[in-house]
Amino acid sequence: MLLAGCASSSKKDAPSSHVDEDVSPVISEYISDYTPFMSKKLPVMKIDSDSGKNDFVTRPVDMDVSRAKMMWGGYKGEPEPWYENCSITVIDENDVISLDKAFAQVRVRGNWTSDYPKKGLRIKFDKKQEMLGLNGGVKMKDWILLASYKDFSFLRDATSYYMSHLISPYYTTDIRPIELYINDTYWGVYLIAERQEIDKHRINLTKNPKDYTGNDIGYLLEIDDHAHKGETGFNISFGSKLKDFEDKDVKTFTSKYTVKNDINSQSQLDFISNYMNNLWKLCYEAVYNKNYYTFNSDYTKLVPSNAKTCYECVSSVVDLESLVTTYILHEIVCDPDFYLTSFYLDVDFGENGNKKLTFEAPWDFDSALGNKKFCLDSQGLYAAVNAFDVDHKEKGVGNPWFLIFINCNWFQDMVKQKWTQIHNQNVIGKLTEYMQFVSTQYKTNFEKNYKIWDNCGNAQRFGWELSSSSLACKNQKYAAEYLEYWLVKRFDALDELWLDN
Repeated sequence: MLLAGCASSSKKDAPSSHVDEDVSPVISEYISDYTPFMSKKLPVMKIDSDSGKNDFVTRPVDMDVSRAKMMWGGYKGEPEPWYENCSITVIDENDVISLDKAFAQVRVRGNWTSDYPKKGLRIKFDKKQEMLGLNGGVKMKDWILLASYKDFSFLRDATSYYMSHLISPYYTTDIRPIELYINDTYWGVYLIAERQEIDKHRINLTKNPKDYTGNDIGYLLEIDDHAHKGETGFNISFGSKLKDFEDKDVKTFTSKYTVKNDINSQSQLDFISNYMNNLWKLCYEAVYNKNYYTFNSDYTKLVPSNAKTCYECVSSVVDLESLVTTYILHEIVCDPDFYLTSFYLDVDFGENGNKKLTFEAPWDFDSALGNKKFCLDSQGLYAAVNAFDVDHKEKGVGNPWFLIFINCNWFQDMVKQKWTQIHNQNVIGKLTEYMQFVSTQYKTNFEKNYKIWDNCGNAQRFGWELSSSSLACKNQKYAAEYLEYWLVKRFDALDELWLDN
């Protein structure tokens, strides 16, 4: 059985340049032993600021969001997020103090979510600290607290990260729900997560040594339309139109990329910008024109390749298994932001690096899984077609790294193989079991949270953004049930598309 809409010799209007008939790549079998924390009681974190004031977590708003609201008129703006000196205490699920008044700096994080009353936070310890057993108990300085303010289920981020762990051998943050107090004031339920950063315990790339200016390092990149002025970044000009899975044109566009790790010289930035633009040209020429290139020895220019097929050409420079798993994850969750922001990819030119573009570290899914007005019926393909913009107003956008390969038979074969593994491992059963446990076990914690924030079903705040199904959920239990219903239907729909029956 072919995938629905698959480019093939029998599809009348499919561009023949997309088809590779002579290759049948095999994707590796990956069996995960990852299990999220499911303790009977939520751990507690206490943040006490040196000033004794809470304004560092109530007032700041991301500067671009503040400027945008000022342009709309009648909005005076708020200060940019700042780091506040704090001490942090953590009490685990057994009422044992696992961290006692450790010094840290804390500030508001996020883009549009920074404008919500309950804000996400970044914690930056002065010394590396273990955090409630996350990632095997590794000690790190930087941690993230996700507020889940617009996700009434509190489960969209957690479920997506759990899913990624189950289906992908590449890096995904570990997570755990906690209760938070700030200066002895109850602040609600949060999800603690790891920061997206280069480290042997997180995104394992070659670090850039201080003052080093060579190009043989790891580069962590984010598609980031919200990049601030002054941040290190570059654009990729995609040039020509792409064909989506339904053989429709997706308009020409330029993507902004931010380099998320430290860059010590303009030459390093110029190198990665040139490399990524050349890599896109290599992929486009291979897929659409059957012109095969590779890189020269220092990765600065394209030269003719001896490759005989598109797959052979592309697989030498792109970690295709990472792309397949990332594509499937985004196809499942129907994330509105997947073309715009919080989409991570990396390449490592260090001595032990694989020198291939790799897709890992998925992030930010509180708008996905039927929460906003996208794919509400759970049916069909989403991440491979001409999509609505993030405001659900105009079609014509998409993630270029999905669209470029979606009409290649070898890519579709890899997707089918991976989906069969996901189906046979009963991933959906594990996800629903987790969601049901969280909703039942932490019911009183969620009730306590909503007494503070009272945001469930708030049409005045979320009516323009969230789906009617989400807005109808008046408590966490109903929101979790809606999420589970949507996700089970989504898996069933992809079974119909991707399984041989």
